[in-house]
Amino acid sequence: MVEFVAALVTTIDILVIYTLLVVRKRKWLVALWTAFLNVLFPLVGFVAGEFSAEIFTDWSSILSSVILGLIGLHMILQEEDPKNMKVTGPLLIAVAVSLDGFSVSMSFGLMHLNKYLFILSTGILSLVLSYAALRTNFTISPRSRSILRQFAGIVLICMGILSWIS
Repeated sequence: MVEFVAALVTTIDILVIYTLLVVRKRKWLVALWTAFLNVLFPLVGFVAGEFSAEIFTDWSSILSSVILGLIGLHMILQEEDPKNMKVTGPLLIAVAVSLDGFSVSMSFGLMHLNKYLFILSTGILSLVLSYAALRTNFTISPRSRSILRQFAGIVLICMGILSWIS
């Protein structure tokens, strides 16, 4: 269950960013690239986290806590400027929104979560959320996007604190 919540929190950013974009064609292609990259980057991050956990056995919970806390803080403090966002190719958009999955999943690898359940949840949720966000352009107000991003940041900070304690 922790893996599903972690996947949901990491894919909220896709929903927030994709509601700002106006993509008229190839919405499925953007959603498929996003899902693929949201499986690939977290898988690589998870493997790097597990490898790091073997090297830093005594420090792995502290490292994962600090990484999650800093990513959560970044999500809370991040400002978005819809005027400067330009739509480029679907691959570049998918890469841009999938990169944060690497660092988040690296910390989950340090925590020794179930890799396959997390990766499967992330792939499915990113496909569904990205396509839903692209189909329903501008239905989320800027205030709601900000609240969603801050909520995800707070959840990541809480997960980091709980990782540190346990």
